[in-house]
Amino acid sequence: MEGIQNPTDLTDAGTQNGNAKHYQDIFIGCLLAVIGNLLISVSLNIQKYTHNRDQQLTVGNRTHYLKRPLWWVGIVLMVLGELGNFAAYGYAPASTVAPLGTTTVIANMFIAVLFLRERLRPEDLFGSSLSIVGAFLIVSFSKRKEHVLSSSQLVEALTSVRFIIYVSLELLTLTVLFFLLYVAKKDNVLILLLITSIVASFTVICAKAVSGLLNLSLAGLPQFGHPVLYIMTAVLVATAVLQVYYLNMAMKGSDSTVVVPTNFVFFTISAILSGIVFFNEFWGLHGLSIFMFLLGCLLSFVGVYFITLNRGSRSNDAAAEVLDDTVPIKSSAPLGGGEMRQVQFDVFPTWLFASVHRAEVQPRRSHPQWTGPPCAEGDDNERQRQQQPAGANEEDKQQLLPD
Repeated sequence: MEGIQNPTDLTDAGTQNGNAKHYQDIFIGCLLAVIGNLLISVSLNIQKYTHNRDQQLTVGNRTHYLKRPLWWVGIVLMVLGELGNFAAYGYAPASTVAPLGTTTVIANMFIAVLFLRERLRPEDLFGSSLSIVGAFLIVSFSKRKEHVLSSSQLVEALTSVRFIIYVSLELLTLTVLFFLLYVAKKDNVLILLLITSIVASFTVICAKAVSGLLNLSLAGLPQFGHPVLYIMTAVLVATAVLQVYYLNMAMKGSDSTVVVPTNFVFFTISAILSGIVFFNEFWGLHGLSIFMFLLGCLLSFVGVYFITLNRGSRSNDAAAEVLDDTVPIKSSAPLGGGEMRQVQFDVFPTWLFASVHRAEVQPRRSHPQWTGPPCAEGDDNERQRQQQPAGANEEDKQQLLPD
């Protein structure tokens, strides 16, 4: 009966067979994580391709993305990829699965080069090399024996003093971050990504716990009669929705070259900490193994940074070159008047032009005489000189200045 009380020991009946089983589980978990991240990368690029192709059409021929079959193919692939990541937590440690998210960044880069005709840069190759080496170190020096917790063991872990302290600190940090965001109105990308990563730590814990319970049920140890399974499933769904919500807020307000690497670093650190605290994933590892594992994480962080380096500025420059041809102009006054025109970017998403979403431009004039509104009293002469049309001579400008 002792073996039944601890389902994690069922695979250790023989030393060689037990070790082989553990290596097989780690391999399956890593393979599921890599395949899942590849599917997510393909999904993101399919969705990006459908949006790009729609932008090439005239305004009258464009359709909503929900009506495009290819866009739904991307959504299905994303769901399959997320399911692969979810299943990976049932076979491999969370501290191993989370850093393998760098696969998405690397695959996204090569898919963009091959199919979206983006340019391959030296930074991309260097960053990819670092990320691949980092992933190899993470898998090689991660924990070899993966322990799946039963329902009773999950309850014991949830009520442990160590986990209660961990949750209390995270909830306190979330309270401070929510105060800064909603009360102090500090709309900062780091605040949003910190909220995302803290919420993601609960998502990782619940995903790994639920996946492990399902694996035990399939192995002949039913867990469906325990409330903890349904409680953790509900927390998993709720935290996943919150995570996506605040990540989208960060994407809308900041450049993706800032959000993507920062979120990857924060999420990975959060997943590793949650795995250490809740699942004891570093327990029994030698100091060298821990050092090499953390070195692999660091190399992955640096690799993702180089892959995303300067990509946003290039994209914005390319988009700015076609503004005159593609961006509709909404004018609040006739072009012949002296009012400033208001330009709104309606074609591109708001987060893409967050810093130039609304601009004021002065229409050109062919007549040398200034016909604009009278200048307000008290304005300095230098500002008024800058407002004169380029074709006006010095005598005309002097006549327009107030006495």
